[in-house]
Amino acid sequence: MHPRRLVRDAMSMALSQYVARIALLARGLVAAAALGPLGYGAWNALNLLLDYGSYASCGALQGLDLALPPEVARGDRAAAARVMRGAWTVVAAGGAAFAIGAAIYLASGAHAVAAPWGIAAPLLMVAAALIQLALQYHLGALRAHGAFAAASAAQAVQAVAGGGLGLALVWRSGVWGLLGGWLAGSLAALIVARRGPVRPPLVPGSVADGAALVRTGFPIFGFFTASLVLRSADRIAFVRYAGTAGLGQYSLGLMAAGLILYVPEAAAAVLTPRVAAAAQGARDPERTREEVRRVHRALAVALPVAVAIAMVWAGPVIGALLPAYADGVPALRLLAIGALLLSGATVPGYYVLASGGAARLFAAGAIAALATVTLVFAVGARDHRPAAIALASAAGYGLFALGLVALAAPGLCATAAQRAAFVATSFVPALWAGGAALAACGVGGAGLGAALLRTLAVAIACLPMLLTLGRGAGLLRFAREWLSGRPQPA
Repeated sequence: MHPRRLVRDAMSMALSQYVARIALLARGLVAAAALGPLGYGAWNALNLLLDYGSYASCGALQGLDLALPPEVARGDRAAAARVMRGAWTVVAAGGAAFAIGAAIYLASGAHAVAAPWGIAAPLLMVAAALIQLALQYHLGALRAHGAFAAASAAQAVQAVAGGGLGLALVWRSGVWGLLGGWLAGSLAALIVARRGPVRPPLVPGSVADGAALVRTGFPIFGFFTASLVLRSADRIAFVRYAGTAGLGQYSLGLMAAGLILYVPEAAAAVLTPRVAAAAQGARDPERTREEVRRVHRALAVALPVAVAIAMVWAGPVIGALLPAYADGVPALRLLAIGALLLSGATVPGYYVLASGGAARLFAAGAIAALATVTLVFAVGARDHRPAAIALASAAGYGLFALGLVALAAPGLCATAAQRAAFVATSFVPALWAGGAALAACGVGGAGLGAALLRTLAVAIACLPMLLTLGRGAGLLRFAREWLSGRPQPA
């Protein structure tokens, strides 16, 4: 596949992800204003059910991501259908098990996530998790068939419809508007996915085929579960030690971190089927490695500059629009740096996953998640401030990212010098730009003029990094190819 198509597919995924993220960001900001820190924190605690429910496939969806692309590349439709039916069998069974387990948990009376709305709210969130499982199954099948536009459209519909309805209803109906809007948007996204060029079967297949996918995908599933634990430990610590009001202050930082990570995750979603196909001999391995290195370098160098400038403006914007959340700005900036560190490891991590190194990543991820949970809970027990927990969480992000890059470097780089440069490119821009933003925000006064001066200072501070590490990243070539629609000569 020509690099220009890689750019197009990555941009398509990134655009849909950012349309989705903008819609969800708008909903989140309006919900924060409508619910206040206490209610908005409770909403984020409720979302833990959606996050963990989405993992009820027990690895079948991750197995689908690995097993389906090679069958599609070989043109074996019967084998591809068998793989999809096996995945659907496990998804349906896992979803049913999650729903039963959640109902038992809620009926037991130990349901802190139900406060302050009662048991109906978490039950609706469980329903949203089941629909999300079905949607993930469809999106995986679409991506494996190269139907990135259809997958992107479905994701955009889910966020725009669900987020838009929630935004419109939250002032009048509170959390019920948020839940109802998201359920409606998810159903609409599922309909859009079913109307795409690929219609995954909904008739269950062989249990043996499903179990084979679970075995194939379980190391990846374990790694993603460790990642989820790492990224949700701070929310759980807030619920345990600080209450939902503190989590409400903190949640703006969680939104910012999610926004940052959407760019590398979109690129990784495009690259993963190609890496999986290359690992099984259906695609040229060296060409695939070059694509991974190129995308990783471009993102690792360019993204931190944009995020650093956004860190500068977080204070003035939140102070003007959401003054009740001003105490959460320091935590937002720290989480942004943690997310930048993790973003520098996202594409390398997906490369290792798709090329067969999931077991090693699972081990590294489990260690990092355990260390992060220990650190975050130890800090949260003594210091309930959002900034303190954010610093502990960001440190966990950095440890997790370091493990991913260390495991990916030998497979992507031939020499020790290249591996050292790869590690430096992964983390130096994030630390450089993030440190510059923190330093700029620590001096001067408030107001528009001060924010403009800080922006200029951050841009100047990042210039040496861009000139040093950006050389050879291919940023200008990517831009020229995208704008002209023609491949540039090598």
